[in-house]
Amino acid sequence: MLSTQVFAVTIDDMRGEQTPYAQAFKALDSDGNGKLSKKEAVKDKDFAHSAFAKADKNHNGSLDQDEFAAYKSKVDNAENKQTAADSAITAKIKSKYLVEKNFSSLKVSVETKDNGVILSGFVDSEEQKARAEKIAMGVSGVKSVKNALVVKP
Repeated sequence: MLSTQVFAVTIDDMRGEQTPYAQAFKALDSDGNGKLSKKEAVKDKDFAHSAFAKADKNHNGSLDQDEFAAYKSKVDNAENKQTAADSAITAKIKSKYLVEKNFSSLKVSVETKDNGVILSGFVDSEEQKARAEKIAMGVSGVKSVKNALVVKP
């Protein structure tokens, strides 16, 4: 009788490579047992505070590679969404500055982090400084604006 074995092999396995999550897991697994204790996991910034408990889906007090990768992926996705949202806010503000009359948008820098906007650079008057802030605050998604613009006639 002929026996058939099925192997689950990924392309990375065939190349002898590991995914970034697998590499990170291996680097944290200091005792080499294939599981991460809370002490090992908290060396990764994403597992501080209550994150370990959230990642430990089977509640056994350790993380296997799948639990680790699933949680890291979730964190990375959230960070990517925030970065995209921040980029969209920056683009909207800059486009509004471009169509603003009597406003030199090339001298104004717009940075967005976690929906908070920082304006820096130079404007010609206090009115332009105030207008730049008002425009930025009017963009959907903006939580705060720090206006560090300098009036330089």
